[in-house]
Amino acid sequence: MNEIICPNCSKAFMIDEAGYADILKQVRDTDFEKQLHERLELADQEKQRVIELAETKAAGELQKVGAAKDSEIQALKAKLDAGESANKVAVELAEAELAAKLADESAKLEAELATKASEIELLKASILNGEQAKPLAA
Repeated sequence: MNEIICPNCSKAFMIDEAGYADILKQVRDTDFEKQLHERLELADQEKQRVIELAETKAAGELQKVGAAKDSEIQALKAKLDAGESANKVAVELAEAELAAKLADESAKLEAELATKASEIELLKASILNGEQAKPLAA
């Protein structure tokens, strides 16, 4: 038999081995449950910390990728704008060259037209002179 002292009244009493084993089992089960609960809470807290760390890391990575993509978009927009500007300048130069060629061709055609018009006038005058000379010759 084992002697146990009551924690409330401080009296000692005797208990047999089976009762002692039951009390010991209750104490162990209660302690075990308490320790198990504490460990599960610690595990949950650790899991939460790991999840938060992973979320923070993922958010940081997403932010990095987003910044890189934004930078790439800005670079592509700059290239596009530069290409559009170059195309605009090229079109303007081509239009200017075309306008100059058209003006040159127009001037040539007008000069040729004036030459042809004066030739026509000369031929008309020549024909008129020839017709006037016919009655005199006859």
